[in-house]
Amino acid sequence: MNAWMVHGYPNGLTKKDIPYFAQIIHIADVFDAIVTKRQYTTHVNISETLRILIKDSQPTRQTVALDLLNSYSKLGKINPKILRVLFKVVIDDTLYEISCTSQYVDYLKDQIKRLGKIKKYEEKMQNAKRQTEKDYYKDYMRLLFEPGENYENFNQVEKEYEHALHVKEELIDKLYNEIDIIKSLKA
Repeated sequence: MNAWMVHGYPNGLTKKDIPYFAQIIHIADVFDAIVTKRQYTTHVNISETLRILIKDSQPTRQTVALDLLNSYSKLGKINPKILRVLFKVVIDDTLYEISCTSQYVDYLKDQIKRLGKIKKYEEKMQNAKRQTEKDYYKDYMRLLFEPGENYENFNQVEKEYEHALHVKEELIDKLYNEIDIIKSLKA
């Protein structure tokens, strides 16, 4: 058995003697390994990752005959203080994701509102009796189109925006739920 396996951290250091920055790097490395393995694209369900880290921060509940073996079984565990700091960082990062997503939701709402105006002008155009009125509404619709939008596809674009809005609003709800879960975790 290698010396580092028996004595924990290099040079035989244990728990409180391990440099604080090394403990932080260890937790960051474990967190990154877990998150990368699951390939998160958002902070939804990140509380499961934190639960794994909490489990590693708890003392081992093993019955060991020799005191020496008992002390070895507790080596290399995660410092709960650092884990709590990680929780705060994850909560702050999740709040940032919520903020960015909320800005996108506002953008989507503005686009849906703009497309709703186009729809109203389309109805007025279809109900117009004179060609000059029809041309007026058609020109106004053209002014409201964004690049890539046209008379044939703007209804589909509106549906896509509405779908994206629904998805993003659900995501925000899930992210707030994650924050509540993380706040309830005990390290």
